[in-house]
Amino acid sequence: MTEDSKESVLLRWSRRKQEAVQSTTGVGEDEPKETQASLDTTASTETETAPVLTDADMPPIESLDENSDFSGFMSEGVSDELRNLALRKLFKAPVFNIRDGLDEYDEDYTFFEKLGDVVTCDMKHHIEMKEQEEREARALAAEQDAEGEIEAMEAIEDDEDLEAMERIEDADIADKKSEIVSNADLQPENNQSADK
Repeated sequence: MTEDSKESVLLRWSRRKQEAVQSTTGVGEDEPKETQASLDTTASTETETAPVLTDADMPPIESLDENSDFSGFMSEGVSDELRNLALRKLFKAPVFNIRDGLDEYDEDYTFFEKLGDVVTCDMKHHIEMKEQEEREARALAAEQDAEGEIEAMEAIEDDEDLEAMERIEDADIADKKSEIVSNADLQPENNQSADK
């Protein structure tokens, strides 16, 4: 498309739009273009000559509610502070504070609902695992206690055996000593008799 064809499309669209507006407002094609131009200029001068509203012209912020007209606060003569106060008052109205419930941050996540009697499968499994660990720990402790008792008994038996063996050895040594002494007593007599 060339630039001329674009303009022709735009011009044609603009012309048709103006024709539609003229037909709805009752301004006919019979009237001269000068009359239409004068109507446009009078409308623009009326908007330009409207007085600029200032802070003094505005109603007090406390008297405003959701049904009040806030358009006056958008005037160029109104200070930014007063405009912000009015907008803050407007947006605090209940109409603008409706939550749709889709926001993740709407809910209070600091309060958790108690489970009560509800026990999940994971909780049951965890409880069973803890009980099994406790049973194994008890069995291991009992086994270690039993081993300790056996070792103590063996130590006692070893001590008793040792004592018994020492008693036997002591008895054997005493017997041997007595034999040696008795033999020694007999031998000198034998030796004396042999000398004679």
